[in-house]
Amino acid sequence: MPEGDKTNDWFLWSIGISCLAVIVCTFYLFYLNKDYNFIVEIACDPAIETCFQRDCSNPDDCPPNELSNFKRYGVSANDFKKCENEDCAEICLTGTIQCEPVECTENLDAGESCTASETSANNN
Repeated sequence: MPEGDKTNDWFLWSIGISCLAVIVCTFYLFYLNKDYNFIVEIACDPAIETCFQRDCSNPDDCPPNELSNFKRYGVSANDFKKCENEDCAEICLTGTIQCEPVECTENLDAGESCTASETSANNN
């Protein structure tokens, strides 16, 4: 066997083993360990708290939950399975699972703005 063929075989084996390692690591992180978060939206009252706001006058611009005023939370994938019908509002608000609040930032490209509550405006 010529020397060039051994080099090509070694290279192909290393590529194959690297691809297999990536697949195994990804399977472990995302399927077994569930090391990622879901972003959930919960109804929000802009009169008492700061909320994200989007215009839902056009149904095509609004997601299926049809929330115009909402707040966002990050929920671990392990905890997300505890949300009934993918609705985490009740268990996030009661503290049954750990929900990380996402601070409101305006994203005009996505059609989202922030509404400041009167109570938070009076505190500043």
